[in-house]
Amino acid sequence: MKKLQLLNWMFIAFLALQFTSCNNEPLEGQFPQQDTPGEIVPGSFTAIVNGVAFTAAFTTATVNVDGDFTITGVSSNNTAIVMTASPLATGSYDLTLNPTNNDNGASYFDVQSETFPFLTLGELGGNGTLNMTAYNETDLIVSGTFNFVAARAVLDGDGNPIVDGNGDVIIENATITQGVFNDIQMTFDENPGGGDPGGGDGSEDPVDVDEFFALVDGQEHVDQLLETTLNIIGDDMVFKVEAQTATGSMMRIDIPFDMGLGTFDMEDGISDGTKLIGIYNPNIGGENLSSNPGSITFTQFDTQSGIIEANFSFTARDPLGEDPSVYQVTQGSFTIYFEGTAPPALVPFKALIDGAVFEPSGVNDTLELAEQEINGMNVTFITATLENGRTMKIGFPSDTITPGEYPMSTEVANGDQTIGLYIREGSSIEFVSNPGVLTIDSYDQETGDISARFNFTATNPDGVDPTVIQITEGVFNLNLL
Repeated sequence: MKKLQLLNWMFIAFLALQFTSCNNEPLEGQFPQQDTPGEIVPGSFTAIVNGVAFTAAFTTATVNVDGDFTITGVSSNNTAIVMTASPLATGSYDLTLNPTNNDNGASYFDVQSETFPFLTLGELGGNGTLNMTAYNETDLIVSGTFNFVAARAVLDGDGNPIVDGNGDVIIENATITQGVFNDIQMTFDENPGGGDPGGGDGSEDPVDVDEFFALVDGQEHVDQLLETTLNIIGDDMVFKVEAQTATGSMMRIDIPFDMGLGTFDMEDGISDGTKLIGIYNPNIGGENLSSNPGSITFTQFDTQSGIIEANFSFTARDPLGEDPSVYQVTQGSFTIYFEGTAPPALVPFKALIDGAVFEPSGVNDTLELAEQEINGMNVTFITATLENGRTMKIGFPSDTITPGEYPMSTEVANGDQTIGLYIREGSSIEFVSNPGVLTIDSYDQETGDISARFNFTATNPDGVDPTVIQITEGVFNLNLL
């Protein structure tokens, strides 16, 4: 959901930084000298907040070329009132934030606190009115009055919303009345979109803004907090895009680092944290509900430039089947920007043998490619041998194989089968795949680059050794030319 900078609420962190880190710098803005709320003097900004007088010690106001107006009043005890209106003109503005009104809104908060601000969110009962009584377009001076009720969820010590006995989120309000600002001098922002402040219209370096939108059973999931993180789980890197509403409802999409462009099915049920999955929690006392089914289409996926764009939908259900609730998430879309990350180095060959790592990375370990013609077909064998003699071999028809899943066989008789083999230390007995799966993730026959995964249960077909060996989490990334 695209918002003005104020209504994206990252502006709050900016304000906190400005008003707590400039002790040694002169402040710019207006500093009214009166201490009486409601006293009308040039530069004044006063109100009553929950019955207590609020007098701004510092006031700032801006308007940009699009007419977007923002006014901020900060008191001596570091509480702040912020309002936006667009386009700026004399008249009345409805400050109730809802899916159809993102331009006009208000908030009240402590600039030194990390808790969410009180917002005029309609879904929480917030509302208000801003009356622009005077606007001098030539001298950029404004005056007006305002009243609003702002709300937020009550949080516990861990930052989670508190619910009552009926499972409803407890809401607290801030009531602002008798608001007046008089003859406030504005600054004109010629560069509302960001970029180089001295570079004309700023089009050369626009600021990228994350966007998120989704409907839950036809109602918009209005995100107040949108966060993207890149987590490392074992050997996997996973993006987590999380959008949380003011009432604590949460929607999250987990995206493996190496997904790429295209349409993919989401994981059904429970994920180990590394799978592509959609998660929703309505925050009514239950557990996370996960995609079952769900799909997502990535239209941009550039981890080096730092942008992912996608459309998604999923049905959210309890993966354990204990909660009968079912939610339909539709029309989902997001665009996220992040610091470009170089892809992790590809592992040439690695697997787990009964849970122990098998990887030819030592000085005396070897990794060899060989091609053999079987029944008129070229079969490539990848052979990894460790210094102690343990050997693993993967075979597949390199001329015909394409990305996809292939069941492994116990032999390569026709030339079109895939196979896995393993030889233990100090032995010549072959254990072959029975069963097994080879998954080709990508293969470019022109360049020879191939990436694949494999798992197989290895047994001795001759019955000489009854041992059953589990080969799991196998992977190879090689060039076959």
